[in-house]
Amino acid sequence: MVTPIAFDVLPYSPDALAVVLSNEWVDAASTRRKRHFHYFAEYLGSGGESLHAATIVVEKPYLSQSFLDDYADYYARGFRDYPRTCTRVHFFRHAFARADLLAALADPAVGTELWASYLGYVVVKPLPARQIGATLLRPYPATTANRRHYPVGRSYGVNLLGKQLEITTLIFQEQDSNVSACATTALWMAFHRTAGLFQTPLPSPYQITAAARTLFNRHGRNFPSAGLDQTQIGEAIQAVGLVTELRTYRQRWEEWPDEERSVEEQLREQLRGAQGFLYAYLRLGLPILLFVLLDEDPQQGHLVTVTGYRLAATPVPASPEFSLVAHAIDRLYAHDDQMGPYARYSFANDGTLVTPWPADANWATAKRWKTHRRASLYSMFVPITAQVRITYEQVYRQVALFQQLLSPDTVPAAEDVVWDVYLALSNDYKDELRRTRPVTEAPLERLLTTALPKYVWVARALLQQTPILELVFDATDLHTAFYCLLINVFTPLRASLRRALAQARFRQQLLRAPGFDARFLTLLVRDLDLVVPNLPPV
Repeated sequence: MVTPIAFDVLPYSPDALAVVLSNEWVDAASTRRKRHFHYFAEYLGSGGESLHAATIVVEKPYLSQSFLDDYADYYARGFRDYPRTCTRVHFFRHAFARADLLAALADPAVGTELWASYLGYVVVKPLPARQIGATLLRPYPATTANRRHYPVGRSYGVNLLGKQLEITTLIFQEQDSNVSACATTALWMAFHRTAGLFQTPLPSPYQITAAARTLFNRHGRNFPSAGLDQTQIGEAIQAVGLVTELRTYRQRWEEWPDEERSVEEQLREQLRGAQGFLYAYLRLGLPILLFVLLDEDPQQGHLVTVTGYRLAATPVPASPEFSLVAHAIDRLYAHDDQMGPYARYSFANDGTLVTPWPADANWATAKRWKTHRRASLYSMFVPITAQVRITYEQVYRQVALFQQLLSPDTVPAAEDVVWDVYLALSNDYKDELRRTRPVTEAPLERLLTTALPKYVWVARALLQQTPILELVFDATDLHTAFYCLLINVFTPLRASLRRALAQARFRQQLLRAPGFDARFLTLLVRDLDLVVPNLPPV
Protein backbone atom coordinates (compact mmCIF):
# COMPACT_ATOMS: atom_id res chain seq x y z
CA MET A 1 0.00 0.00 0.00
CA VAL A 2 1.36 3.41 -1.01
CA THR A 3 1.04 6.14 1.62
CA PRO A 4 0.56 9.64 0.21
CA ILE A 5 2.67 12.47 1.61
CA ALA A 6 0.47 15.12 3.14
CA PHE A 7 1.78 18.68 3.24
CA ASP A 8 0.53 22.06 4.39
CA VAL A 9 1.79 25.53 3.53
CA LEU A 10 1.45 28.14 6.29
CA PRO A 11 2.56 31.73 6.82
CA TYR A 12 5.28 31.82 9.45
CA SER A 13 4.37 33.17 12.87
CA PRO A 14 5.28 32.24 16.46
CA ASP A 15 1.77 30.80 16.91
CA ALA A 16 2.15 28.64 13.80
CA LEU A 17 5.61 27.56 14.96
CA ALA A 18 4.22 26.34 18.31
CA VAL A 19 1.59 24.27 16.50
CA VAL A 20 3.92 22.62 13.94
CA LEU A 21 6.53 21.73 16.61
CA SER A 22 3.88 19.87 18.63
CA ASN A 23 2.61 16.30 18.37
CA GLU A 24 -0.22 14.21 19.84
CA TRP A 25 1.50 14.05 23.27
CA VAL A 26 2.94 17.58 23.43
CA ASP A 27 0.38 20.27 22.59
CA ALA A 28 1.08 23.82 21.43
CA ALA A 29 0.69 25.27 24.95
CA SER A 30 3.31 22.82 26.30
CA THR A 31 5.61 23.55 23.35
CA ARG A 32 5.46 27.26 24.12
CA ARG A 33 6.85 26.58 27.58
CA LYS A 34 9.93 24.87 26.17
CA ARG A 35 13.23 26.72 25.81
CA HIS A 36 13.62 25.31 22.28
CA PHE A 37 10.45 27.05 21.16
CA HIS A 38 11.69 30.42 22.40
CA TYR A 39 15.08 29.86 20.81
CA PHE A 40 13.63 28.82 17.43
CA ALA A 41 11.10 31.67 17.51
CA GLU A 42 13.96 34.15 17.86
CA TYR A 43 16.30 32.34 15.46
CA LEU A 44 13.67 32.07 12.69
CA GLY A 45 12.01 35.39 13.46
CA SER A 46 12.40 38.89 12.06
CA GLY A 47 15.12 40.23 14.37
CA GLY A 48 18.29 41.78 12.99
CA GLU A 49 20.45 38.61 13.05
CA SER A 50 17.61 36.14 12.57
CA LEU A 51 16.71 34.11 9.47
CA HIS A 52 13.48 36.03 8.73
CA ALA A 53 11.33 32.99 7.92
CA ALA A 54 8.12 33.82 6.03
CA THR A 55 6.66 30.42 5.13
CA ILE A 56 6.35 26.99 6.77
CA VAL A 57 5.86 23.74 4.84
CA VAL A 58 4.76 20.77 6.99
CA GLU A 59 5.46 17.32 5.51
CA LYS A 60 4.23 14.01 6.95
CA PRO A 61 4.71 11.16 7.33
CA TYR A 62 8.49 11.45 7.22
CA LEU A 63 11.03 8.66 7.83
CA SER A 64 13.95 10.15 9.78
CA GLN A 65 17.00 7.90 9.59
CA SER A 66 18.40 9.15 12.90
CA PHE A 67 15.10 8.40 14.67
CA LEU A 68 14.71 5.03 12.93
CA ASP A 69 18.11 3.93 14.26
CA ASP A 70 17.11 4.70 17.84
CA TYR A 71 13.61 3.33 17.25
CA ALA A 72 15.00 -0.04 16.14
CA ASP A 73 17.47 -0.21 19.04
CA TYR A 74 15.21 1.06 21.81
CA TYR A 75 11.63 2.22 21.23
CA ALA A 76 10.50 -0.80 19.19
CA ARG A 77 11.29 -3.09 22.16
CA GLY A 78 8.70 -1.53 24.49
CA PHE A 79 5.06 -2.48 25.00
CA ARG A 80 3.75 0.96 23.99
CA ASP A 81 3.39 1.24 20.23
CA TYR A 82 5.06 4.56 19.42
CA PRO A 83 4.94 5.46 15.71
CA ARG A 84 8.12 5.19 13.70
CA THR A 85 7.31 8.04 11.33
CA CYS A 86 7.86 11.72 12.10
CA THR A 87 6.77 15.13 10.85
CA ARG A 88 9.24 17.34 8.99
CA VAL A 89 8.81 21.12 9.15
CA HIS A 90 10.52 23.21 6.45
CA PHE A 91 11.16 26.96 6.58
CA PHE A 92 11.53 29.48 3.74
CA ARG A 93 12.44 33.15 3.72
CA HIS A 94 10.21 33.75 0.69
CA ALA A 95 6.44 34.17 1.19
CA PHE A 96 4.32 31.86 -0.97
CA ALA A 97 1.10 29.82 -1.03
CA ARG A 98 0.39 26.14 -1.69
CA ALA A 99 -0.32 26.81 -5.39
CA ASP A 100 3.10 28.50 -5.76
CA LEU A 101 4.83 25.45 -4.26
CA LEU A 102 2.97 23.06 -6.57
CA ALA A 103 3.90 25.19 -9.58
CA ALA A 104 7.56 25.25 -8.55
CA LEU A 105 7.55 21.46 -8.11
CA ALA A 106 6.00 20.88 -11.52
CA ASP A 107 8.07 23.30 -13.62
CA PRO A 108 11.88 23.67 -13.17
CA ALA A 109 11.68 27.13 -14.73
CA VAL A 110 9.37 28.33 -11.95
CA GLY A 111 10.19 29.01 -8.32
CA THR A 112 13.85 30.03 -8.49
CA GLU A 113 13.36 32.65 -5.77
CA LEU A 114 11.30 30.22 -3.69
CA TRP A 115 13.95 27.47 -3.67
CA ALA A 116 16.79 29.94 -3.13
CA SER A 117 15.09 31.09 0.09
CA TYR A 118 15.17 27.63 1.71
CA LEU A 119 16.32 27.89 5.34
CA GLY A 120 16.20 24.23 6.43
CA TYR A 121 13.98 21.97 8.50
CA VAL A 122 13.14 20.58 11.94
CA VAL A 123 12.01 16.96 12.44
CA VAL A 124 9.30 16.50 15.09
CA LYS A 125 9.50 13.04 16.68
CA PRO A 126 6.39 11.11 17.84
CA LEU A 127 7.42 11.01 21.51
CA PRO A 128 5.80 12.33 24.70
CA ALA A 129 8.79 14.58 25.40
CA ARG A 130 12.07 15.65 23.75
CA GLN A 131 10.31 15.80 20.40
CA ILE A 132 12.82 18.01 18.50
CA GLY A 133 14.62 15.58 16.20
CA ALA A 134 17.17 15.96 13.41
CA THR A 135 17.37 19.64 12.50
CA LEU A 136 19.16 21.28 9.59
CA LEU A 137 19.05 25.09 9.67
CA ARG A 138 21.26 27.61 7.97
CA PRO A 139 23.63 29.51 10.26
CA TYR A 140 23.25 33.20 10.95
CA PRO A 141 23.86 35.25 7.79
CA ALA A 142 27.43 36.25 6.99
CA THR A 143 28.30 39.88 7.70
CA THR A 144 29.76 42.34 5.21
CA ALA A 145 32.89 42.53 7.35
CA ASN A 146 33.22 38.72 7.15
CA ARG A 147 33.35 38.49 10.94
CA ARG A 148 31.28 35.29 11.29
CA HIS A 149 32.91 31.99 10.42
CA TYR A 150 31.22 28.58 10.38
CA PRO A 151 33.95 26.07 9.48
CA VAL A 152 32.24 23.11 11.17
CA GLY A 153 29.65 22.16 8.61
CA ARG A 154 28.99 19.85 5.72
CA SER A 155 26.69 19.67 2.74
CA TYR A 156 23.38 17.84 3.26
CA GLY A 157 21.03 16.88 0.47
CA VAL A 158 17.33 17.52 1.15
CA ASN A 159 14.51 15.96 -0.87
CA LEU A 160 11.32 17.98 -0.51
CA LEU A 161 8.45 16.34 -2.40
CA GLY A 162 10.88 15.27 -5.12
CA LYS A 163 12.78 18.58 -5.32
CA GLN A 164 16.48 18.18 -4.58
CA LEU A 165 17.86 20.92 -2.34
CA GLU A 166 21.18 21.38 -0.60
CA ILE A 167 22.07 23.04 2.67
CA THR A 168 25.48 23.54 4.31
CA THR A 169 25.27 23.34 8.07
CA LEU A 170 25.74 20.83 10.91
CA ILE A 171 22.88 18.64 12.09
CA PHE A 172 21.26 19.36 15.46
CA GLN A 173 18.75 17.67 17.74
CA GLU A 174 17.41 17.92 21.27
CA GLN A 175 18.74 15.35 23.68
CA ASP A 176 16.54 12.30 24.12
CA SER A 177 17.10 11.32 27.76
CA ASN A 178 15.93 7.76 27.03
CA VAL A 179 18.88 6.93 24.75
CA SER A 180 21.17 9.92 25.30
CA ALA A 181 21.97 13.03 27.33
CA CYS A 182 23.70 16.28 26.39
CA ALA A 183 27.13 14.65 26.06
CA THR A 184 25.84 11.91 23.73
CA THR A 185 23.91 14.41 21.63
CA ALA A 186 26.94 16.71 21.39
CA LEU A 187 29.04 13.74 20.25
CA TRP A 188 26.40 12.69 17.71
CA MET A 189 26.44 16.16 16.19
CA ALA A 190 30.25 16.26 16.17
CA PHE A 191 30.48 12.83 14.54
CA HIS A 192 28.38 14.08 11.62
CA ARG A 193 31.33 16.32 10.77
CA THR A 194 34.18 13.94 11.58
CA ALA A 195 32.57 11.14 9.56
CA GLY A 196 33.04 13.18 6.39
CA LEU A 197 36.39 14.67 7.38
CA PHE A 198 38.07 11.42 8.47
CA GLN A 199 35.80 8.75 6.89
CA THR A 200 34.88 7.35 10.30
CA PRO A 201 31.59 5.69 11.35
CA LEU A 202 28.47 7.70 12.15
CA PRO A 203 26.75 5.97 15.11
CA SER A 204 23.27 6.75 16.40
CA PRO A 205 22.80 8.32 19.87
CA TYR A 206 21.88 4.87 21.23
CA GLN A 207 25.08 3.37 19.79
CA ILE A 208 27.19 6.25 21.18
CA THR A 209 25.82 5.71 24.68
CA ALA A 210 26.40 1.96 24.37
CA ALA A 211 29.99 2.51 23.15
CA ALA A 212 30.82 4.68 26.19
CA ARG A 213 30.78 1.47 28.27
CA THR A 214 32.62 2.34 31.47
CA LEU A 215 30.72 3.31 34.58
CA PHE A 216 33.75 3.83 36.80
CA ASN A 217 33.00 7.39 37.87
CA ARG A 218 29.24 7.41 38.20
CA HIS A 219 26.31 5.35 39.34
CA GLY A 220 23.15 4.44 37.43
CA ARG A 221 22.72 2.65 34.15
CA ASN A 222 23.33 3.16 30.43
CA PHE A 223 19.64 3.30 29.42
CA PRO A 224 17.77 5.46 30.20
CA SER A 225 20.86 7.67 30.02
CA ALA A 226 21.72 10.10 32.78
CA GLY A 227 24.79 11.38 30.94
CA LEU A 228 28.44 10.62 30.26
CA ASP A 229 31.52 11.54 32.26
CA GLN A 230 34.85 12.58 30.74
CA THR A 231 36.15 9.02 30.59
CA GLN A 232 33.08 7.86 28.75
CA ILE A 233 33.28 10.74 26.28
CA GLY A 234 36.83 9.63 25.47
CA GLU A 235 35.65 6.03 25.10
CA ALA A 236 32.92 7.07 22.66
CA ILE A 237 35.40 9.05 20.54
CA GLN A 238 37.83 6.14 20.50
CA ALA A 239 34.99 3.80 19.46
CA VAL A 240 34.67 5.59 16.11
CA GLY A 241 38.42 5.34 15.43
CA LEU A 242 39.50 8.80 16.58
CA VAL A 243 41.65 10.09 19.44
CA THR A 244 40.89 12.91 21.87
CA GLU A 245 42.71 16.17 22.46
CA LEU A 246 41.51 17.02 25.99
CA ARG A 247 42.24 20.23 27.87
CA THR A 248 40.98 20.83 31.43
CA TYR A 249 40.98 24.27 33.03
CA ARG A 250 41.26 25.68 36.54
CA GLN A 251 38.19 26.98 38.33
CA ARG A 252 37.76 30.18 40.32
CA TRP A 253 37.49 28.36 43.66
CA GLU A 254 40.74 26.43 43.14
CA GLU A 255 44.21 27.53 44.22
CA TRP A 256 46.03 29.58 41.58
CA PRO A 257 49.78 29.46 40.95
CA ASP A 258 50.54 33.21 40.88
CA GLU A 259 49.72 34.81 44.22
CA GLU A 260 50.80 38.27 43.01
CA ARG A 261 48.06 38.45 40.36
CA SER A 262 44.34 38.35 40.93
CA VAL A 263 42.35 35.22 40.12
CA GLU A 264 40.36 37.19 37.54
CA GLU A 265 43.55 38.23 35.74
CA GLN A 266 44.75 34.62 35.64
CA LEU A 267 41.28 33.48 34.46
CA ARG A 268 41.45 35.97 31.60
CA GLU A 269 44.88 34.68 30.63
CA GLN A 270 43.58 31.10 30.76
CA LEU A 271 40.68 32.09 28.52
CA ARG A 272 43.08 33.70 26.02
CA GLY A 273 44.92 30.38 25.83
CA ALA A 274 41.62 28.58 25.31
CA GLN A 275 40.74 30.98 22.48
CA GLY A 276 43.97 30.04 20.69
CA PHE A 277 43.27 26.33 21.14
CA LEU A 278 39.66 26.62 19.93
CA TYR A 279 40.50 28.66 16.87
CA ALA A 280 43.45 26.49 15.83
CA TYR A 281 41.30 23.35 15.51
CA LEU A 282 38.09 25.05 14.36
CA ARG A 283 39.91 26.43 11.31
CA LEU A 284 40.25 22.86 10.02
CA GLY A 285 36.52 22.37 10.51
CA LEU A 286 36.90 20.21 13.60
CA PRO A 287 34.00 20.37 16.07
CA ILE A 288 35.06 21.27 19.60
CA LEU A 289 33.15 19.74 22.52
CA LEU A 290 32.97 22.47 25.15
CA PHE A 291 32.18 21.40 28.73
CA VAL A 292 31.02 24.30 30.89
CA LEU A 293 29.85 24.65 34.49
CA LEU A 294 26.72 26.81 34.58
CA ASP A 295 26.98 29.46 37.30
CA GLU A 296 30.31 27.77 38.12
CA ASP A 297 28.41 24.96 39.82
CA PRO A 298 30.12 21.53 39.53
CA GLN A 299 26.65 19.94 39.57
CA GLN A 300 25.51 22.05 36.59
CA GLY A 301 27.82 20.70 33.91
CA HIS A 302 26.77 21.00 30.28
CA LEU A 303 28.41 19.90 26.99
CA VAL A 304 27.91 21.77 23.72
CA THR A 305 29.41 21.39 20.23
CA VAL A 306 31.20 24.52 19.00
CA THR A 307 30.71 25.00 15.27
CA GLY A 308 31.86 28.57 14.59
CA TYR A 309 33.11 31.88 15.91
CA ARG A 310 32.89 35.62 15.40
CA LEU A 311 35.89 37.97 15.28
CA ALA A 312 35.55 41.36 16.94
CA ALA A 313 35.58 44.45 14.73
CA THR A 314 38.07 46.13 17.08
CA PRO A 315 41.85 45.44 16.88
CA VAL A 316 43.24 42.29 18.44
CA PRO A 317 43.88 42.96 22.15
CA ALA A 318 47.48 43.00 23.33
CA SER A 319 48.81 39.84 24.95
CA PRO A 320 51.66 39.54 27.48
CA GLU A 321 53.63 37.21 25.18
CA PHE A 322 52.37 37.90 21.65
CA SER A 323 49.04 38.50 19.99
CA LEU A 324 46.99 35.94 18.09
CA VAL A 325 44.16 36.35 15.61
CA ALA A 326 42.28 34.01 17.99
CA HIS A 327 42.33 36.69 20.71
CA ALA A 328 39.82 38.67 18.61
CA ILE A 329 37.13 35.98 19.05
CA ASP A 330 34.29 37.61 20.95
CA ARG A 331 31.59 34.98 20.33
CA LEU A 332 31.32 31.25 19.81
CA TYR A 333 28.45 29.56 17.95
CA ALA A 334 27.53 26.22 19.49
CA HIS A 335 24.97 23.49 18.92
CA ASP A 336 23.43 23.47 22.39
CA ASP A 337 20.92 20.62 22.65
CA GLN A 338 19.09 22.52 25.42
CA MET A 339 18.63 25.60 23.22
CA GLY A 340 19.17 25.16 19.49
CA PRO A 341 21.77 25.34 16.71
CA TYR A 342 24.33 28.17 16.61
CA ALA A 343 23.58 29.29 20.17
CA ARG A 344 25.75 32.26 21.13
CA TYR A 345 28.38 32.00 23.85
CA SER A 346 30.42 35.15 24.60
CA PHE A 347 33.54 35.95 26.61
CA ALA A 348 33.21 38.14 29.71
CA ASN A 349 35.92 40.41 31.10
CA ASP A 350 36.14 38.39 34.32
CA GLY A 351 37.28 35.23 32.49
CA THR A 352 33.86 33.55 32.42
CA LEU A 353 31.50 32.72 29.55
CA VAL A 354 28.16 34.40 28.95
CA THR A 355 25.73 31.66 27.91
CA PRO A 356 22.53 32.05 25.86
CA TRP A 357 20.57 30.72 28.84
CA PRO A 358 18.44 33.45 30.48
CA ALA A 359 19.06 34.19 34.13
CA ASP A 360 15.28 34.08 34.62
CA ALA A 361 14.32 30.42 35.03
CA ASN A 362 10.88 31.15 33.56
CA TRP A 363 11.61 30.85 29.87
CA ALA A 364 8.16 32.01 28.84
CA THR A 365 8.64 35.43 30.47
CA ALA A 366 12.29 35.84 29.52
CA LYS A 367 11.71 36.95 25.92
CA ARG A 368 14.53 39.14 24.53
CA TRP A 369 16.48 38.15 27.63
CA LYS A 370 18.36 40.99 29.24
CA THR A 371 20.50 38.93 31.61
CA HIS A 372 22.14 35.59 30.94
CA ARG A 373 23.54 32.81 33.05
CA ARG A 374 27.30 32.75 33.40
CA ALA A 375 29.45 29.65 33.04
CA SER A 376 33.06 28.74 33.61
CA LEU A 377 35.08 26.77 31.10
CA TYR A 378 35.83 23.34 32.54
CA SER A 379 37.24 21.29 29.63
CA MET A 380 37.41 20.93 25.86
CA PHE A 381 37.50 17.79 23.72
CA VAL A 382 38.68 17.64 20.12
CA PRO A 383 37.87 14.38 18.27
CA ILE A 384 40.73 14.05 15.81
CA THR A 385 42.54 11.52 13.66
CA ALA A 386 45.57 9.81 15.19
CA GLN A 387 47.54 10.98 12.12
CA VAL A 388 47.75 14.43 13.72
CA ARG A 389 50.43 14.03 16.38
CA ILE A 390 51.79 17.54 16.89
CA THR A 391 49.64 19.63 19.23
CA TYR A 392 48.69 23.29 19.24
CA GLU A 393 50.84 24.04 22.29
CA GLN A 394 53.96 22.65 20.61
CA VAL A 395 53.46 24.98 17.67
CA TYR A 396 52.69 27.90 19.98
CA ARG A 397 56.05 27.47 21.70
CA GLN A 398 57.87 27.53 18.35
CA VAL A 399 56.08 30.73 17.38
CA ALA A 400 57.25 32.35 20.61
CA LEU A 401 60.85 31.77 19.51
CA PHE A 402 60.25 33.60 16.26
CA GLN A 403 59.07 36.76 17.92
CA GLN A 404 62.73 37.73 18.20
CA LEU A 405 62.99 37.91 14.41
CA LEU A 406 60.33 40.57 14.33
CA SER A 407 62.38 43.39 15.80
CA PRO A 408 62.38 47.04 14.67
CA ASP A 409 65.58 46.22 12.73
CA THR A 410 63.60 44.04 10.30
CA VAL A 411 59.94 44.95 10.81
CA PRO A 412 58.67 48.50 11.40
CA ALA A 413 55.91 48.49 14.04
CA ALA A 414 56.93 44.97 15.11
CA GLU A 415 54.81 45.34 18.24
CA ASP A 416 51.69 45.28 16.03
CA VAL A 417 52.40 41.84 14.57
CA VAL A 418 49.57 39.32 15.08
CA TRP A 419 50.00 35.56 14.57
CA ASP A 420 47.48 33.34 12.82
CA VAL A 421 48.04 29.78 14.13
CA TYR A 422 45.87 26.95 12.83
CA LEU A 423 45.70 23.33 11.67
CA ALA A 424 44.99 22.77 7.97
CA LEU A 425 44.82 20.24 5.18
CA SER A 426 47.89 20.89 3.05
CA ASN A 427 45.79 21.07 -0.13
CA ASP A 428 43.61 23.77 1.46
CA TYR A 429 46.75 25.60 2.57
CA LYS A 430 48.08 25.63 -1.00
CA ASP A 431 44.73 26.80 -2.34
CA GLU A 432 44.90 29.70 0.10
CA LEU A 433 48.36 30.63 -1.19
CA ARG A 434 47.06 30.59 -4.77
CA ARG A 435 44.23 32.94 -3.84
CA THR A 436 46.07 35.38 -1.58
CA ARG A 437 49.49 35.30 -3.34
CA PRO A 438 51.61 36.63 -0.42
CA VAL A 439 54.61 35.95 -2.68
CA THR A 440 54.79 35.59 -6.43
CA GLU A 441 56.87 34.05 -9.19
CA ALA A 442 59.64 31.64 -8.15
CA PRO A 443 58.98 31.67 -4.34
CA LEU A 444 55.28 30.92 -4.92
CA GLU A 445 56.03 28.22 -7.47
CA ARG A 446 58.40 26.58 -5.01
CA LEU A 447 55.75 26.52 -2.31
CA LEU A 448 53.04 25.12 -4.57
CA THR A 449 55.28 22.33 -5.89
CA THR A 450 56.66 21.28 -2.47
CA ALA A 451 55.44 17.87 -1.25
CA LEU A 452 53.63 18.25 2.06
CA PRO A 453 51.91 15.81 4.46
CA LYS A 454 48.12 15.69 4.52
CA TYR A 455 47.90 17.79 7.71
CA VAL A 456 50.05 20.82 8.47
CA TRP A 457 50.21 23.43 11.18
CA VAL A 458 50.48 26.98 9.86
CA ALA A 459 51.78 29.89 11.95
CA ARG A 460 51.54 33.11 9.94
CA ALA A 461 52.70 36.54 11.08
CA LEU A 462 50.43 39.40 9.99
CA LEU A 463 51.14 43.13 10.03
CA GLN A 464 47.99 45.18 9.52
CA GLN A 465 46.40 41.98 8.17
CA THR A 466 49.16 41.56 5.56
CA PRO A 467 51.15 38.28 5.76
CA ILE A 468 54.86 38.88 6.25
CA LEU A 469 56.21 35.48 7.37
CA GLU A 470 54.99 31.98 8.17
CA LEU A 471 56.16 28.67 9.57
CA VAL A 472 54.71 25.41 8.26
CA PHE A 473 54.93 22.31 10.50
CA ASP A 474 54.38 18.64 9.75
CA ALA A 475 51.37 17.84 11.94
CA THR A 476 51.96 14.11 11.44
CA ASP A 477 55.60 14.07 12.62
CA LEU A 478 57.02 12.62 15.84
CA HIS A 479 57.11 14.78 18.96
CA THR A 480 60.85 14.15 19.25
CA ALA A 481 61.61 15.25 15.67
CA PHE A 482 62.32 18.67 14.16
CA TYR A 483 58.87 19.06 12.64
CA CYS A 484 59.19 22.48 10.99
CA LEU A 485 59.05 21.92 7.22
CA LEU A 486 59.15 25.43 5.77
CA ILE A 487 59.74 29.02 6.70
CA ASN A 488 58.24 31.33 4.11
CA VAL A 489 59.18 34.99 4.07
CA PHE A 490 56.60 37.03 2.17
CA THR A 491 57.05 40.05 -0.06
CA PRO A 492 56.78 42.87 2.55
CA LEU A 493 59.58 41.34 4.65
CA ARG A 494 61.83 39.60 2.13
CA ALA A 495 64.20 42.46 1.34
CA SER A 496 64.80 43.67 4.93
CA LEU A 497 65.15 40.17 6.37
CA ARG A 498 67.50 39.16 3.57
CA ARG A 499 69.76 42.10 4.41
CA ALA A 500 69.67 41.28 8.12
CA LEU A 501 70.46 37.56 7.64
CA ALA A 502 73.35 38.39 5.33
CA GLN A 503 75.10 39.85 8.40
CA ALA A 504 77.01 37.34 10.52
CA ARG A 505 76.25 39.37 13.66
CA PHE A 506 72.48 39.01 13.19
CA ARG A 507 72.79 35.27 12.54
CA GLN A 508 74.87 34.78 15.66
CA GLN A 509 72.33 36.75 17.67
CA LEU A 510 69.63 34.32 16.55
CA LEU A 511 71.69 31.25 17.26
CA ARG A 512 72.47 32.42 20.79
CA ALA A 513 68.80 32.97 21.62
CA PRO A 514 67.51 30.44 24.21
CA GLY A 515 65.75 27.52 22.55
CA PHE A 516 66.42 28.65 18.97
CA ASP A 517 67.27 25.64 16.80
CA ALA A 518 69.94 26.27 14.15
CA ARG A 519 67.80 24.38 11.64
CA PHE A 520 65.32 27.28 11.66
CA LEU A 521 68.15 29.41 10.31
CA THR A 522 68.81 26.85 7.59
CA LEU A 523 65.17 27.06 6.47
CA LEU A 524 65.25 30.86 6.48
CA VAL A 525 68.43 31.02 4.45
CA ARG A 526 67.04 28.50 1.98
CA ASP A 527 63.83 30.45 1.46
CA LEU A 528 65.70 33.74 0.91
CA ASP A 529 68.20 32.14 -1.51
CA LEU A 530 71.21 33.14 0.60
CA VAL A 531 74.50 31.28 0.71
CA VAL A 532 75.68 30.77 4.29
CA PRO A 533 78.33 28.13 5.11
CA ASN A 534 78.29 25.58 7.94
CA LEU A 535 74.55 25.42 8.53
CA PRO A 536 73.08 22.12 9.72
CA PRO A 537 70.91 20.08 7.34
CA VAL A 538 67.17 19.88 7.97
